[in-house]
Amino acid sequence: MLITSLLLTVLAQTAPTVPVTPADAPATSPGPALPPNLSPAPDRGWIPLFNGENLDGWYPFRQRDGKNNDVQHVFKVENGTIHVLDVPDPATSQPNGYLATNEDFRNYRVRLEYKWGMTKFAVPRHPDGLPRDAGLLYHMTGPDQVWPICVEFQIQEHDTGDVWLLPNNPPNPSANVTVVSTDVAPRGNLTYMEGGTPWVSHGQRIIHSAQYDAMDGWNTVELFVTENNAVHVVNGHVNNTISNLQLPNNAGPMDHGKILLQEENNEVFYRKIEIKPLFVDHFGGPPFKVLLVTDPAAKPEATQPAIAAMQTLGKSTGFTLEAAKDISAFTDDNLKQYQAVAFWGTTGGALNAAQRQAFEKYIRSGGGFVGVNAAQAASDWDWYDQLVGAKIDTTSDGINASGISLNDANHPATSSLPLKWTHKEYVPYFNLDDRAKVHVLATAVDAENPDAPSSNPAAWCHDVDSGRSFFTTIGGAKDDLTNPLVLMHLLGGIMYAAHADGSPLKGAVVLFDGTDTSHWLGKDNATFPWLFHDGVIEPPPAANSRVMVGDIHSKETFDDMQVHVEFKVPGTKSPETRDTNTNEQARGNSGIYLQGHYECQILDSYDHPLEGKNDEGAIYEVKDADVNASLPAEVWQTYDIIFHAPKWQDGKKFSNAHITSYLNGVLVQKDTEVPGMTRSGVPEAPGPGPLTLQDHLNAVQFRKVWVLPLTETK
Repeated sequence: MLITSLLLTVLAQTAPTVPVTPADAPATSPGPALPPNLSPAPDRGWIPLFNGENLDGWYPFRQRDGKNNDVQHVFKVENGTIHVLDVPDPATSQPNGYLATNEDFRNYRVRLEYKWGMTKFAVPRHPDGLPRDAGLLYHMTGPDQVWPICVEFQIQEHDTGDVWLLPNNPPNPSANVTVVSTDVAPRGNLTYMEGGTPWVSHGQRIIHSAQYDAMDGWNTVELFVTENNAVHVVNGHVNNTISNLQLPNNAGPMDHGKILLQEENNEVFYRKIEIKPLFVDHFGGPPFKVLLVTDPAAKPEATQPAIAAMQTLGKSTGFTLEAAKDISAFTDDNLKQYQAVAFWGTTGGALNAAQRQAFEKYIRSGGGFVGVNAAQAASDWDWYDQLVGAKIDTTSDGINASGISLNDANHPATSSLPLKWTHKEYVPYFNLDDRAKVHVLATAVDAENPDAPSSNPAAWCHDVDSGRSFFTTIGGAKDDLTNPLVLMHLLGGIMYAAHADGSPLKGAVVLFDGTDTSHWLGKDNATFPWLFHDGVIEPPPAANSRVMVGDIHSKETFDDMQVHVEFKVPGTKSPETRDTNTNEQARGNSGIYLQGHYECQILDSYDHPLEGKNDEGAIYEVKDADVNASLPAEVWQTYDIIFHAPKWQDGKKFSNAHITSYLNGVLVQKDTEVPGMTRSGVPEAPGPGPLTLQDHLNAVQFRKVWVLPLTETK
């Protein structure tokens, strides 16, 4: 029977000591100046924004020359870098400008490396010169202009990480300015300080908390964007955080837009510009395999781009893609090794009766189906039509879409796409199958009638017995396969179909889904004592005299189990603890206690060395994480844990507990033996126990908590 990748590994174990295979995705350079003693985690899920060969996917804008009119060749591609302002006569003033992505993005991480050239150009308004200056701009949705409405991640000598809210008019709540919330430590200027004084900024500069940039050589900057919140990271260190970005004139949240590389009168080099959808960090588990089936009658040049694109996605994310050479792959034994089967530009029409039976069995047993492009057509196989969830209306010509409108903006396949995506695509008209009860993710916008309500489905998903089906019309064109948004869309669909998206597995007990707290009790089985708001639960905020209200625990109890918990640690309220090891346990501390006995540590350990067996990813006071896979404070993180309970006979333990855990999709504990209860846990005893979430005087938030029992739930 086929089931999910994590559970496959668990059930394959004949004893708790059999290790789980870690994700082997190749790492890319994290950049210079990593914090000392920090073991970097493997990188997963990065998609190139810059291909290193040309500026496909970008366009130039300059104050004097306008859009797509780089007459001076200010932006050059050389040896895998973008070389900016390699032009003669530095005494001549150069107009400001930028490179901008063609696409808008939501919910992502983006990173790049930069270094300064030696040439500085004349700046008339500052005859004495300025520090070398550039910028990473984001959330730009308005017209192109020299200072567009957006947010700037400042790249400047000594000041990299500053926030500029553009356009930066004088502070005035009624002015046409961007608004943001942050924490500051007023020292003559608005300087970011984690856990400092709350401040609402109107079109102002927010100075970085500390300097981490180098004047020579390559620097790495990384930007975390979650809806209208952002974190700035310079060479592995957080030095600015902003939240609740709002568009000028109260026009709503500022949560998506183009990404820009600024040119501001200085020679600068950019390279390794990559983007990652946030949902990748919410999958934790061993690598899985996907079988790709293309049209057997098509020429190789027609199918190879799709195969290459899918292989690249797999290599960066942790799944292995195998392209089927022929339909002989459809046997019971062969299909068991795959978490998903993807049909690209083909259908199941070529399968014979035995192969169809094997494929049906595979899906009903928990396998995933991904359909792309022409993977659905009129067929003589009724079950396949139900699997796809729709059938092409052969009486309709379809539409030439000018864009895609999202029906569900939170699904992995759509969470990084703009709500209104300008994307040209021919979309056949589909009649949805009422029997399948499909969930429509996106619809196509008719180019000939763009103001009409969008009703033609472009992407959808649904459950099929224990399996999952994802279908999309997006990605059929050859040019789509280099578009980062298309690749993010396909990656999300694959991870959904493969049960690798963090959503509850079949048979899981959902302890919290953001709607109620009925599965939780407080200390001594008291009524739930924590705060419940906006789809999250958290302990009450710390106060000088606050006494812990106590941990919460599930009403249900478990033996062996697989656990998924999403959490967010707050900014540290005592900033001095960020720069020293003094009282490090005050940094966003909480924990997940398995059976109430064994703690998997939660802590703000980003850009901190792992030591003392008490940092995030540790089994408390038993073993530190193998690598530091923590994300910054105020960014959602994920624990995926496989737990094997101790074994008892006649009240005596003869085998210890074992824990394998993934933090943000990275293996941090590999079949670690836990000799006894950890500190603050309840004493070990035979029998099942609850899942416990710790109150440690820090307002750590939790969402999406579920447990898959590997033995009977009590």
